Order: sequence, then C-alpha cells, then structure tokens
Amino acid sequence: MTTQIGLGPAEIATVPAISEADAQIERRLCEFATSDSALIWEAQDELSSAIAVAGMHFEGRAYPVCLRPLAIDCDLANHLSATAEEVVKLLDVAADLYCFNKEVQNLFPAYRHIGHWITRLPKHRPLVRICRLDGLFGSDGYYKILETNTEGPGGVIQNGLAAKVWSCISNPLAHGLALDVSSQPFAKDPNCFVRELVSAYHAETGSELRTAAVVNFRGRYTNEVEWIVSGLRDASVEAALLDITEMKRTPRGLVGPSGEIIDLVYNKLDVRDIFKYRESGDYLDACAAQEVVSINPWISQWILSDKAILAVLSDDRFVSNFNAEQVELIARHIPWTRLVRAGVTTNPERRRIELIGYIRENKVNLVLKPSNATRGEHVLVGHLTPSEVWEEHIDRAARNPYVVQEYVRPGEVTALHPPSRSIKKMAYGIDCYVFGGRLAGFQSRASFDAVMNVGRSGILMPVAVANA
Repeated sequence: MTTQIGLGPAEIATVPAISEADAQIERRLCEFATSDSALIWEAQDELSSAIAVAGMHFEGRAYPVCLRPLAIDCDLANHLSATAEEVVKLLDVAADLYCFNKEVQNLFPAYRHIGHWITRLPKHRPLVRICRLDGLFGSDGYYKILETNTEGPGGVIQNGLAAKVWSCISNPLAHGLALDVSSQPFAKDPNCFVRELVSAYHAETGSELRTAAVVNFRGRYTNEVEWIVSGLRDASVEAALLDITEMKRTPRGLVGPSGEIIDLVYNKLDVRDIFKYRESGDYLDACAAQEVVSINPWISQWILSDKAILAVLSDDRFVSNFNAEQVELIARHIPWTRLVRAGVTTNPERRRIELIGYIRENKVNLVLKPSNATRGEHVLVGHLTPSEVWEEHIDRAARNPYVVQEYVRPGEVTALHPPSRSIKKMAYGIDCYVFGGRLAGFQSRASFDAVMNVGRSGILMPVAVANA
C-alpha cells in the first residue's frame, strides 16, 4: 500500500505506507513475539499499570492502550492534519445545505419532526468545535473518512494523556527511534480540550466562562466526564455533571438545580434518546434558542454526526454547492455513500444505477450501516456476510435509516492485545481529533474485528511522528 500526500491542487506525491520507522517497529514486534515475548509483555504491563495509575479507564474497564505505537512520518502527519481541518469546513457547508435544501433533508428522515431544534444555527464557525474524524487508507492510497463523530466523541482528554504516558515508558519497540507525540496539542497539554471549551464560549459571547455543565441523560456515556469537570474547575470555571432533568429554562437563562445560571454545556449523551422524552424539552429548547452556549450545537449532534452526511458530500446532486478545491477534497477523502432506498443514483464510477439492485449485486465491495447508530452497532461488511443475511438486511435497510458505503479495506499491523494476552495481526485505522477547526491529535484503533471499536475488544495505539 502507498499513501498519497497532497502537495497542491495538481501535485501528488506517493510515499511508502505510514513510515520506515513503523516498518521497523513491525519487524521488532514480530521478533519479540517469537524470541522474547516475556520482555515485551513486561513493558506492556508497565504501560498498562501507568495508564491505570493515571486514572484512565473505559467505562470502568481497563483503558486498552497498546505498547506498540503507530509511527507516521512528518509529511503524512501534516497531510492528515490539513485534510481533517478542511473536512470540518465542509461540514459548515453541509449544515447550511440541510437547513435550506429539501433534497438534503430527505436524507435524514428520522429528524423531520425536530427541525425546529436543528436548524437554528449559531453564528460562530466552525459549527463543529469538537470532533473526531475516523478513517482508513483506501486502495488508491488516500485517507478515507468513514465517520465524522461530531456529537461528543470519546478520547478527547484520555487519548492525549495516554500518548503522554506512553512516551515516558521504557519501550523496546521504540529503542533508538526518534518518535514524538508532543507535536500533537492534546498530548503536549491534555487540558487543550478544556481550553477549547473556554475559548469557544469567549468567541461566541465576548465574555469569560464562569459556569459550565457536562450534560448526561440517565447515566449513559459518562466516560471522561470526571476529567472534563475537573479540567474546567482547574480553569476556574464552576462545573458539574448534570442530568438533563436537573436543569430548567427560565427568563434568566438555563439554570441548574440550585438556581445558578449555566453559561456553557457540553453534551455527553445519546441524542437518539433525548427527544423522545418530555422532560428533555426545556434543555432542547434552551440550546436551540442559544440561551446557553452548547458544544456542539444540535445540527452537529444529529445531522453532521449521522452517517448520511457522507451521502450529502459524495452525491453528485449536491456538487455545485462546493468550490473546486472542496470537490477535489471530497473525491479523494470521502468514500461513496448513499442512503439506502429504492431509486436511481450514481455508483462510485458516476454511472447511473438502481441502488437496491446495485447493493444486491456488489456485496463484496460494500458495507451496510445504520445511519445514526454508534460503536459499530449492526454494521455489516459485505464480503464477510452470508448472502442470505445480506439479502435480509437490504430489506431492513430500505425500511430504516441505513447507508450503504463502499468498502475500504483496513491495513494490518502486528500489535499486542492486552485483554487476550496475544500478539497478532490486527486491522487498524487512524482518527483525527479537531478542536476549534485545528488538529488536536491522532489516535489509532486496532481490532481483530472488521468493525474497529474499543467497546468491542478493540485497542488503542498511540500515534507518534517519526522524525528523520
């Protein structure tokens, strides 16, 4: 595999995949696995212990940080950074399209009845202040973004801190290699996430942030909340974890359980749940009316995080809404995606097709995904799915919000898998965190499963930049 590095609109260079340093790490780990696995597991155990001592966990379980880093070179790091930052700008265009274009709105049928919350956009740009773009390298060598994660992505603090802890551990895999994590803002300073919240509030209001709430619903998705609340308090902000039901909308603004005005909210919840419940109404209304600064706004929580947003970006029907540079960016980095429904569209080669028939005939090249699910729920990879199951899910997808996407085959690395105490080949990807429109850092997830997720026995590999 090769990795394409964009140097300009008409200038593309091809470089070896990832880096020579990563190839060296791969060889070393394979040698250790057969000759001295005790030594490598001793180093892994030291890292796992340091991660636990630092207070990192995944919903009460051990935070699965691997001793093996993914080493990328400076050119690739810069390319990924520039790509991620430009994609966040694309999402601003897509948000405006959703507000005014009925054809775009039709790609998100689950949200038709809540447009009064979604379409009231704040003035600041980018709309998406915090996100994580998840991707793989395609067969053409380009980085492909498979999910946008513009709601409340995991790892905004812990993954930067994990990279910092990793860099302090004696590591036989990295011996003699110049690997750096400190060029990533969230690894250099894990509080950069909190500083972005403070900065976002000041950019929106011109005032200093005094009070904030990390907002939860019925106790779900609380990972990292203690870090966020603690970081805000360290920044002299009065902060707390609050359930939606503990806040009320008043003429003075959104208030907490003691009547205190709340200036800013950061949402750690499943937005698919909350609009179904009457007790959520005050909070939804207050955020939509911008009576409190909400990170991120509702259009980010529902529309821009939905996998159908990639159908907006990749569909020829909407290409005229993007400038030439953006069209080129989409062609290289956004995989072909369509909402599953009967009708005529274009395939990845831009030829007209009947979509349902195309999905039936091209199973090995496609993936079916619920458009608004999380953690890899109900994702079907065509070439791994029996034909009868695929047929059954085509019918289900046509009746529910699903997308079909071209299959991007993940690369493989050899990695330590701490939960199973094994060293094996695993599929991997690279994710880009973007805070305030600027790259904050990288993470790499690896898994035995084609659907990579820490909640499904996946692991995290720190991403380090290899200096020549």
